[in-house]
Order: sequence, then structure tokens, then C-alpha cells
Amino acid sequence: MHTHWTKQKPELYMLAGLWVSLMAIVMAGTTLLPASRAIVNSSPALLYKVAMNEEMHRPTVSVPEAGKLIGVDLNSMELSLYQDGVREKIFTILSRGREGTAWETPTGKYTIQTKEPKHLSSIGGTWMPYSMQFYGNFFIHGWPTYQNGANVPIGYSGGCIRLSTADAGEVYTFAALGTRVIVSGGISKDAYATTSRYYLHTPENGGVSARDNILPTITAPTFVVSDAVTGDVLWERGASQPLSPGALVSLATALTAVETVNQYKIVRMGELLLGRSVLRKKTLGDADELPVGTLIYPLLYDTSNTAARVFIREHGERKFNAYMNEKAEAIGMTETHFGGGSSLDISTTTARDLDLLLRYTLLHKHFLVAASLSSTRTIVGSDGNHRFEWKNKNPWVQNGDSAYRGGVAKEEDDGSGSAMTLFDMPVSEFGDRTIAIVIIGSRNLEGDVSVLKKFVVDHYVYGIERNDVFTRELDEPTPSLYQKAYRLLDLEKLLKQDILYDREI
Repeated sequence: MHTHWTKQKPELYMLAGLWVSLMAIVMAGTTLLPASRAIVNSSPALLYKVAMNEEMHRPTVSVPEAGKLIGVDLNSMELSLYQDGVREKIFTILSRGREGTAWETPTGKYTIQTKEPKHLSSIGGTWMPYSMQFYGNFFIHGWPTYQNGANVPIGYSGGCIRLSTADAGEVYTFAALGTRVIVSGGISKDAYATTSRYYLHTPENGGVSARDNILPTITAPTFVVSDAVTGDVLWERGASQPLSPGALVSLATALTAVETVNQYKIVRMGELLLGRSVLRKKTLGDADELPVGTLIYPLLYDTSNTAARVFIREHGERKFNAYMNEKAEAIGMTETHFGGGSSLDISTTTARDLDLLLRYTLLHKHFLVAASLSSTRTIVGSDGNHRFEWKNKNPWVQNGDSAYRGGVAKEEDDGSGSAMTLFDMPVSEFGDRTIAIVIIGSRNLEGDVSVLKKFVVDHYVYGIERNDVFTRELDEPTPSLYQKAYRLLDLEKLLKQDILYDREI
């Protein structure tokens, strides 16, 4: 038996309770929002509205009207073949690199560089059928087998895009050398934007007000402050000015090394210190042998050119530089050209491109960001007695800044320097936001970063999108909090709707 109830007391109580709860949230949240458009109009910052329900961190696949394209979606685990702008076929991806590790499958725009019907992996020692290299250590291929013929078990790959062998054969036939490959997705956390955006608010503690358009003094000629996840730029200066990255090139070098060099190869520390490092696949039994992957730590800790040269020598300067520039192009660093992987090489970039590099590393190679956070790294030689220790010279790691979330920095003895840093800041209504600060050529590095952090906290709040329901003209009386909440949810209008409830008795 079914009975139809229309606007009975239980439902009214439920709706009224919901309205009261929402009004309380709005009254608490809106106290941080600007009272008028004047603050926004006089702001030195650029505010970017995040589109409602827009999925973030997935490069738009621009399908060419002519030619071939391979589209890889790591979220849906699908590989698509496009011909002259039309998607011809979709294949299921069976395995990819695990997120948050050095072997995470890289996103970006690449091309098919090599094709082999059967390739022996130098890292895993496995045969990869229908192998197509698209960048460094990363391939599209069929299901791999050990050298004895047994199939590799199901699980994460070493970063390659694994298909069934039959599907890989079709892709192999379709692809030619130079065929474009776009890899997107792969973000399991913060994958979707919300209806939130950044707002300006006047500080309650009497600090510098955006209303007065007074900016704090920053000694650096160029910097970018942005939301590390959404990419919203909060403040920038000289962001497109071409300059040398100097020691900050170490992050690009580390990213390239992780994705193109076999991290399990062996390097002898004695040879390294004498400048004669050679990477070997097998140990010679020397006490000072270490996996070359451990040199990522001095590279990030102290922007070590010595460590950089080891990775560079594995491919040779020309090939390693080509990999660096290929990666820069793949992730959209259009204003960058790397002349080498050390701070002594002549390279050109911009603060905006370095901001993009830092945010890409956070989202797609978090392993490097995590590695940059530790204060020391101790490695024990093969004999159990030789100990090698690297100390992190990053000032925010040394000072124990609890808000620091990683990056690279080079601070000179006089306090000058440059940095690519990440900090968690209390600018959100519902928690901290990770803010990226890229600053180059500062005369007072720690002081400038401190001022930029304070400016962000004093002037910004990241909150729920209000769709302009609270905006008003400058001469209009300030609405009460109750009026603001009532506009958001008109309870009377809601209750007047003919809502029928089916309740089974």
C-alpha cells in the first residue's frame, strides 16, 4: 500500500533543519569575503575563477585535423587512436606506473621515437613485444615476459603503458616514427575542481590592505606566487622575463634523470669524487658502490653539479640536453631552453615556466618533492662500514618550517639566492592550500619568501563560489548576514513547491 504525503511535518522539519545549517555555514564563511568590488578592482593580483566541475590536470587533447595521434588517458585507462581528427579505436590499458613513485607514468605531449617488434628492457630484464618508446625509460608495449618465456605478473608497470599483446600489435601497426602521443590524467587526488575560487579580504590585524594598493617590498626582480593545484596566480612580477635558472635547473635535471636514467645502475663514490664516474649495470664488489638513484638527494639538497654530471654522462651531454628540452616542451614550458643540466650551463627560462615545472613535479612526480623534504640521507656501502651522508641545505628544511612542503633552493652566504618552494597556507575555509613560490635573484631570499607568504595569508581566502549573490553597488547598504544567507536559499520558495513523497507502509 502506498500513501502520498504532501508537505507533511517530518519533511518540513528536515528542510528547515537543512536551511538553518546552510545559513550557519554561509554566515561563518562570508565574514571573510570582500565587502565590495572596490577591493577586487584595486587588487595588484589577478583572480582566476575555477570553472565549475572542470576536471583539472588533464592536458586538452588537441586532435589534429590531419595525421595520426595516440591519446592516452591514465584516469579512464584507455588508449585511443586518432586518424585525421577521428577516433578510430579504443584499447584498454592493463597497467601503468604507480603514482607517487619514481616510476610514475609521465603525462605530457610526446612522439613515438623508436619501434621494435621485441625489445629487451635494460631495467627490468624482460621482453616487451611491440615496443614503442615515447620518452626516456617509457614505452607503449604488449604484455612483457621474462627471458624464460613466463609472463610478468599483473601489477603496476615500471612506468610503461602496458596493453594486451594483441592490442599492442594493432597500435604498433598504426604508429609511425614521429606519431604524436598525448598522455593525460593520472591524478588520484584533487582530480576535480570545485565551485571555489580565490577572494580578496582585508586583514583584521591591521596589515597592508589591498584596498590601499600598497605592496610590500620584494628585493627579487621576478617571482610567481600561485596555487600549486589549480594554478591560480595570486601575485607575480616579471614572470615572463627571460633569465638563467641558475641552480634551480637542478629540479629539471632531477626530473629528466628519474625518467631517462636507470636508477639501479651502480656508481663508485671514489670515482665520482675524482670526476671519473662511470655507471655499471653490475657491481664489482667495491665497498663504495651505490645505486646512482641515490644521487637524486644531493641534487635536490644542494643543487649539486657533481651529481648532475653523473646523470648527464650516462647519455652524453647532447642527448641529456635533448631529453631536458623534450620534457620542457612536453609539459608546456614554451619559454624555456636548457643548455645543460648543471647551474654552470647557459640556459634560459622564465619564472612562469619554473612555476609550471614545480607544479607539474608536485602533481606528476611527487616522489621528487617528497625526497626534497628530508633533512639528511645516509647510504651505507656494500661492506656495511662505508657511510655516505648528504645534508639538506634548504633553509626551510634546516629551520624546521612545519608549513614547508618541498622544492629546491640555493641560498648564498650573504642571504641572496633563488628558490622554487611549496608551502601549506591557511587561506581556505576548509583547510590549508598548497602555495607555490618561485623567486629568482633575490637579495634576501628568506626575507622575500616570508613577505610573500604573509601577503597571501593577509589578503586571500579560498572559498565556495557564491555566483555573485553577495555583490552590491558601492552606495548600497551592507546586507546583513541573515539577508546574505536568505538569498542563497529561499526557504519559503522551496516549501511552496509541490513536492510529493512516496512512502511505503
